[in-house]
Amino acid sequence: MQEKDFFIVIGCSFLVLVLLWILIASSIGYRKYREKKQAVIEETFADIVSRHLYGNASEQLSFIEIQRIFRKLGVFRKNPATVQYLINLMIRTQRSLLGRNYKKIGDLYKRIPPYRASFRKTQHRKWYVRAQGIREIYEMNQAGYTAYIAKFRDDPNVYIRREAQIALVVFLGWESLRFLPYLSREIELWQQIKIVEKLHDLYPEPQVQYIRKCYDVEHDFGKSLLMRIIRKFRLEEEVDFIIDMLSHESFEIRETAIYCLSSFQLSPSRLETVKSLFGELENLQQQRQVLALIERSSIIPDVEFYRDILLNNSSDFIKLKVSEVLWKSGYEELVVEYNRSLVELEEAFSLNQNFQEA
Repeated sequence: MQEKDFFIVIGCSFLVLVLLWILIASSIGYRKYREKKQAVIEETFADIVSRHLYGNASEQLSFIEIQRIFRKLGVFRKNPATVQYLINLMIRTQRSLLGRNYKKIGDLYKRIPPYRASFRKTQHRKWYVRAQGIREIYEMNQAGYTAYIAKFRDDPNVYIRREAQIALVVFLGWESLRFLPYLSREIELWQQIKIVEKLHDLYPEPQVQYIRKCYDVEHDFGKSLLMRIIRKFRLEEEVDFIIDMLSHESFEIRETAIYCLSSFQLSPSRLETVKSLFGELENLQQQRQVLALIERSSIIPDVEFYRDILLNNSSDFIKLKVSEVLWKSGYEELVVEYNRSLVELEEAFSLNQNFQEA
């Protein structure tokens, strides 16, 4: 009985081993078949794109011809893996193009089948699938979905609204800023930078009228975004908006304003405005940054401005910085005079204290 059981175990083990080898061989065979099929799809897609971008009118394929070609290759709704592979090809190609070719390939993508696959993802119950669908739509430049995507611009899920906001920038360009006053949820720093970069890459000619319409935006993230746009596009005529933010109650807004102003050479009138707002800065680090900005923008140092800081500012570090600026600018006597007055004041204070103790 034991010998029979032993042979049964051996037979079962051998059967499992054979099945395992069959499974491995099938997996390898399927992988090679899939890679071969994907290579054909990629080659066909490259040929269609090159014809559209660089060929003459007679070489370009019609919508029906493109549909038939991809159907023969297995790109249809019931084969989602192949459809997704084509979508990934389209996205990779779109990312590598700018300027005139970016717009031309957008026209081609209207003739290629798998758009509804990305649209169906935006209706999925899982948030990350919806966010992926929105990203695929704007990376394939499917502007026909603009009105639909706009519904997600203030979605409670941060990832969905991020992708929707970027999509609106891709589709509408500067006009997308008109949505800014109506957003109620935070646009984080990463998102602001990405929006600015998308504008700069796809719409390099600034349309200032859309920026000015947003100057009354109430949210801090909106003010930060506008300042970063002004800085990125070097909009000298809009610098006054950034200067006004130096007196804002939010530390982060003032920090952004100082950072953006550091990219500009301030005119004398704007420099005077910055000096008048210096006293409203309570943070030591921000005072240092503004002093550096004033020093860099000043051809001749404002002695009265620096003297007032020496007399009224409570920070020894700021006074030391001002003394350094005056000394390097040739006002050694003023620094020496201030230090002498300070020593005399300390001596008088010491004598008065000793007299009171006596």
